[in-house]
Amino acid sequence: MIDVTLNSGKLDLALERLAQSARVDLGKVIKQEAGNVARSIMMILPPTTRDAGTAAKPKSSGLAKAAKEQGENAIKADLFGGRRKSDARYSSIGLFQRIGSSSLQPPKRARTQTAAVNLGWERSKTIRIYHKFWRENASNDEMRKFHLRYRNKYGRVPFVSRSPIGRWQVQDQMWISNSSADSYLKSVQEKVGWAKAGFAAAALATGQRVPAWVRRHAARAGVESHNFTGDKPFLTGTATNIKVPNPDRYIDSALQFRAKITLKKVDAILANRAVNLGFARISGAGVVQENMPR
Repeated sequence: MIDVTLNSGKLDLALERLAQSARVDLGKVIKQEAGNVARSIMMILPPTTRDAGTAAKPKSSGLAKAAKEQGENAIKADLFGGRRKSDARYSSIGLFQRIGSSSLQPPKRARTQTAAVNLGWERSKTIRIYHKFWRENASNDEMRKFHLRYRNKYGRVPFVSRSPIGRWQVQDQMWISNSSADSYLKSVQEKVGWAKAGFAAAALATGQRVPAWVRRHAARAGVESHNFTGDKPFLTGTATNIKVPNPDRYIDSALQFRAKITLKKVDAILANRAVNLGFARISGAGVVQENMPR
């Protein structure tokens, strides 16, 4: 887990040019454009929807309810099974298995590590499991430790592994009651939006709107400081304990994207001023052309 800080350093020149060109106080420009940067970062940080755009051109759907649902569904699939991108043989199996009406046949010998389970949904089928993974009343803390043990660097469980126990190959899967399953699923899904919320405080300081499912983490996921008045206006936002791999790439992409937009605003202002002063004209195709005598 690392902290990532956003500041307007890379945008300084573009923002100053925009303020000078538009003849607007620099503090107002920084407030608006830094807010747009923070919002752009939140739009491209996971979770996102399929139509959330790219790092080069993010879309507001990255903050839509559908993005929240995407994150919740990904967690549910990791924990209890579902479709994944992995091609591994056991990629559709979850890290946890609801016991339901299944029943355990305890091993007859104390040293036996495996046990038989009569599947409740397939009465005629019996499978072998790792005996110690039958944890009917597992606590959230116990399940969290088990979950963290098998997560990859992206925080996901792409497939459920298998372990050799004597002559058996058993799934590394914890068997739990419905109440334990529901409790842990809720606790993990409630964290959806944490990565985005790292820059929610900075966005809120500029007046940007932040959806509730991201805003709920703002006080713990990030901090900000700002001053939009005086000679040296600034905004600094820091995302604390962000768990997204290589978060700098999202920060850099958002900064580059907003710098490009800012410079386009400068060009538009200067072009319009050149037209008003008679130094340029706009063609029928909307192209700014020089209007000087030859």
